[in-house]
Amino acid sequence: MEVVDLKVCLHCKSCENAVRKTLCKIKGVKCVETNRALNKITVLGYMDHKMVINEVRKTGRKAEVLAPPSCHRPSTPHRRRRQAATVFKCIMPSCFL
Repeated sequence: MEVVDLKVCLHCKSCENAVRKTLCKIKGVKCVETNRALNKITVLGYMDHKMVINEVRKTGRKAEVLAPPSCHRPSTPHRRRRQAATVFKCIMPSCFL
């Protein structure tokens, strides 16, 4: 399963809903979470990230893939456990509302 974080300019609730609706139609998308305050969209599923970007651009908005967090090796086992707990969690799948 892939997680794609996108930076998309979301002006209002209408923009947010239009992008979410478009992304939910992509085959393989399991969950779409939006954060209008941060202009961030997180997509979870089995899909190509290029297709996700193209679909967002079809709605008339610019989309950029946010860089994944840098992978550095923690020095202690405590930090390893802590990092493992910060996994993407879709509380309520937006596609099925």
